Amino acid sequence: MSLLAIATLAALGASAVFAASTALLHRSAGIVAKVTAGKGTGRFVASTSVHPVWLAGMVGQLAGFGLHAVALHDGPLTLVQPLMVTEVVFALPLRQLLEARRPRRRELCWASLLCFGLAGFLVAATPSQGSPHTPDPLPSALTVGLVGAGMALCAYLGRSAQGSWPAAVLGVGAGLGFAGTAGALKQVTVELSHGFGSIFTSWPVYALAAAGAAGMLLTELAFKAGPLSTSLPAMSTVDTVVSLVIGVAVFDEPFRVSALALFGEVTGLVVVVVGLAGLTAGEGWGPQAPKKPLKPGQAAESVPGTTLVGP
Repeated sequence: MSLLAIATLAALGASAVFAASTALLHRSAGIVAKVTAGKGTGRFVASTSVHPVWLAGMVGQLAGFGLHAVALHDGPLTLVQPLMVTEVVFALPLRQLLEARRPRRRELCWASLLCFGLAGFLVAATPSQGSPHTPDPLPSALTVGLVGAGMALCAYLGRSAQGSWPAAVLGVGAGLGFAGTAGALKQVTVELSHGFGSIFTSWPVYALAAAGAAGMLLTELAFKAGPLSTSLPAMSTVDTVVSLVIGVAVFDEPFRVSALALFGEVTGLVVVVVGLAGLTAGEGWGPQAPKKPLKPGQAAESVPGTTLVGP
C-alpha cells in the first residue's frame, strides 16, 4: 500500500473519530452554557473543562489526533486537511444511531454534494507525496506570527460582535488554530525520525501545544456562541485554505496553480462549503431557541442538546 493511500485512510479514520468526539464536545458546551448562564466566560471555560461529557470528547480527540499524526507523517497537508472536512459526513450514521432513524434524503443530498466538491477539489489540486524536510525558516516565522495574531483578533472580535457573527468569527479563529496545529504536527512527525527526545529541543512541539490549546478554546467559545451551521463551515473552510497555504509555502508541497486548476479548486471548495452549510443547517444540528415569546408565568421549553449528531 502506498504512503498516499495510508495517509488517505488515516485521515478518513481521524475524521470519523473526530465526528464522534465533536458531538460530545458540542453537547457538553450546550449543557454547561445553560448552567453557567450569566456567570462569565471564565466560569464557563472552567466548568466545561471538568465536565464528564467534555472529558469523554477529549479522549476521542486524542485518538483522532493520533490518526491525524499518521496521516500527516505519510501524506502532504494539501491532501490530509481537505479530507478532514468529511467529519460532518461521518456524523450522519451517528445521528441515525442516536435518533434510531435513517438519514433524511435532504441530508444525503447535502453529504453527496460535499463529497462531490471534495473529490473535484482533490482532482483539480492533485496533491502528491513530497519528501519530508525542515520547513523554510522565513515562511515558518511568518506563519506562526500571522496565525497567532489572527486567532487573537478573532477572539477579541468574537466577544464584541453581535447576532450570529460571534460563532462565525470564533469559528474562523478555531480554523486558524487547527491549521497551525496541523502544520506543527507534520513537522513534529518529521522530527520524530531523529529520536523522540529531539522533538523537545526544537520549536514545532511547543507551537503544536500552543496552537492546539488556543484552537480548542476558540472551538469551545464558538460552540457556546451559536449553532454548528454558523461555526463549522467557517472553521472547516479556514482550516482547509490556510493548511494549503502552509503546505505550499512552508513545506514546498506540490500543488497545481494553473488558471484552470485554480478554477477547479475554488469551485470544489465552494461546493464543499455549501454542502457543509446545508448539512449543519437542518433540525437537530445546533441549538434552537423557542420560536414564540413566553407568556407571563409560562415555563421555558427545554432547549435541545447542542450536538453535531442530534439530541
